[in-house]
Amino acid sequence: MRSQRLTALAIIGLGLALGRAVAGHRELSFRLDAAALEARGQLNQLRRLPDKSGLRLNDLVLVEDDAVAIGRPKGATDRSWFEELRRGVRIKKVLVLDDPRAFSGFLVFNGLEAVGNKEPLHISLNGVHFLRPASQYAHPFAREYFTREWTSYADFDNWFRVAIPVGALKKGANEVLLWADSEAMSWEIMVAADEEYARGSDTRHHHPNRSAKSADGGASWSYEKLGRRDLHDGEYAVRLSLDRYAPAGVFVSPVIDIGVEPGKDGLKKLIRVEDAAVAFDLDLPDGTAIEISTRWGANAVPSSSGWSEFERFDGRAAAFRTPRGRFMQFRAVLKTANPLATPSLNGVAVTTRFSEEPPAPAVFCKLLEFKNGSVIRPSVEFRHEDFLKLAHWREKFALDAEVAGAATEFEKQLLLMRWAYEIPIQGLDPYHWSYDDLPILKKDAKGNIVKDVEFQEKGRRRGGHCLYSNLTLIGACLALGFPARWVNIATMSTYGHEVAEVWSNDFNKWVFMDATRDYYIYDPDTGIPMSLIEINDRLKDIFPRPVTWENPLKFMIPDETEANRVRIAYREGNNKFSVKDIKHGPQLLLYKGHLSQVLRNDFASRPTPVPWRLSSNWGGDLFYGYFADKFPRKREYALHTERWQDFNPPLNQAELTLAETATAGVLRVDADTETPCFETFLASLDGGEWRATPGPSFPWTLHEGLNSLRVRVRNTAGVTGPVSQASVVFNR
Repeated sequence: MRSQRLTALAIIGLGLALGRAVAGHRELSFRLDAAALEARGQLNQLRRLPDKSGLRLNDLVLVEDDAVAIGRPKGATDRSWFEELRRGVRIKKVLVLDDPRAFSGFLVFNGLEAVGNKEPLHISLNGVHFLRPASQYAHPFAREYFTREWTSYADFDNWFRVAIPVGALKKGANEVLLWADSEAMSWEIMVAADEEYARGSDTRHHHPNRSAKSADGGASWSYEKLGRRDLHDGEYAVRLSLDRYAPAGVFVSPVIDIGVEPGKDGLKKLIRVEDAAVAFDLDLPDGTAIEISTRWGANAVPSSSGWSEFERFDGRAAAFRTPRGRFMQFRAVLKTANPLATPSLNGVAVTTRFSEEPPAPAVFCKLLEFKNGSVIRPSVEFRHEDFLKLAHWREKFALDAEVAGAATEFEKQLLLMRWAYEIPIQGLDPYHWSYDDLPILKKDAKGNIVKDVEFQEKGRRRGGHCLYSNLTLIGACLALGFPARWVNIATMSTYGHEVAEVWSNDFNKWVFMDATRDYYIYDPDTGIPMSLIEINDRLKDIFPRPVTWENPLKFMIPDETEANRVRIAYREGNNKFSVKDIKHGPQLLLYKGHLSQVLRNDFASRPTPVPWRLSSNWGGDLFYGYFADKFPRKREYALHTERWQDFNPPLNQAELTLAETATAGVLRVDADTETPCFETFLASLDGGEWRATPGPSFPWTLHEGLNSLRVRVRNTAGVTGPVSQASVVFNR
């Protein structure tokens, strides 16, 4: 194996090539390791492992062609979208690989096993035959497979995974056959119907025709008549999960100021960069490569004007004469032609030669206080709803009146949760998603909006599907300009729950809320509401080992009162029944091990692609999973992250960069943000009136003495974000 590695020696050499520093000139050298780069960078199909030094390619690959259409087809009845396996019936699935190599792998499929089943599932992979024994023998702890004790005796589908002989894989088409020799049905496999592809994807409108059924033991095959009654054309929900490296991944760095040591983010001195040298510390095993491009800017806001385009350079290091500015950003494309090897980006070293150009005449200017926002751009795109698309809810449901008595923004959000808890809800068309389908406007004889409050005399949970009330909460939040999203919680089990997270400007974080029971969870030490990731991190303490389908939640923690040991507290609110009752807060707390957010909330703008048809154990391609040591990745999904930065990216921030200008007493302010439906930045000088700024960059003219600046964002719904503020003392 070949390994190329550039370390500090390379940057020293480049620095010498720039020439020796002379009077009036300064030279600065520093290195950013992978941990520093990862903290605010964007990692697409990349990971940084705790026991490894660099950024590496993602090490889990899913091969599937059914995810966009999984679930009950529109109009289907009697579970016709499941294929029953019994003697004589065989099903075929073809999965295509560009490269067959993998460290290990699993066949992952969605289906059902008969109650008390004793028959193995026969599997053939490219002619290599192996068995998946009946669950009561193979995985006796996983009772959700072969009993209905944990599902109230209802038939719900599950995900199964079976280790495969990876040596049987081949390049191109891989034929998977599944069958059972039982007289009665012993196994069922779900069919993703062709007519659902266009509803579930903007790009995959039809199935690729890689699934077939034989009713005569494999003598003949039908590619169009699948399912119990031969009613469906489509694909079997059979996938390959391979432990190998992704073919490519992209890292986009945060903006790097090459004129100051990392971590010193105060008032930036006016400098002129004369030369810069950049060297990357890389590991490149045979068959791998990293392509690096850089761009340069005159300010710290990468989305603003004043930046060059990305330009690729050959080699692992480069010198730049008089770059466009002091700010650099780089993009690294990691590639491998060998799925068993990954390149690694371990760090970057920078040497800069510059001259300071203090403004004239000489003045004293010092930054005394700096409370700044933090912009971290997510690695995977989330499609945010246009708040104005739900503006009609404000009038129709009198939402402004609902929150009129609130003293804070967070109290408004709690009142919206209460509204979603009580407003009548009719349901949702799972094939054409729209917020408008959910809440029902009913008025009494006096014209007052009617609420559903009778259920509160019987218990804490409101009726209806849990998704309905929480999507209603999300819609109400969006109508008033508060970012909100749907998250599925399901700790590797048949059951799960749909909840919401709302961005709180008051607490500057994502906050978990559940409108089915009108509650949130808070830290018992501080009283601050918690996000799902924060709850997840405390939940892990009561699990003795990682939760998997084979070693499930209910086996590890059969006594749900164990949830009371988790260090969290429940918000009770004004409710007759306590959410601490075991079937409410504690039971649902245990579901918060595996978290999956849906990467869109724009259901007012786009009814499709539908993320879920409310009829399968999830598994669609719009789900983005968060995982941790005790809650490993769900192999049925393609998208995962262990980074809070990606699952919980901060919103509505105003991140400021303050810099000297050539004019004494005038600072340049550059403001950056990631704000859904951004309208403008607002600034206030010396405690004065808030005014819209002319753009993301504006001058700050100082007066003698103490100067203060406050900046925040405003979105199109009129909601303002957290305040960033700076205090500067100035003397002539």
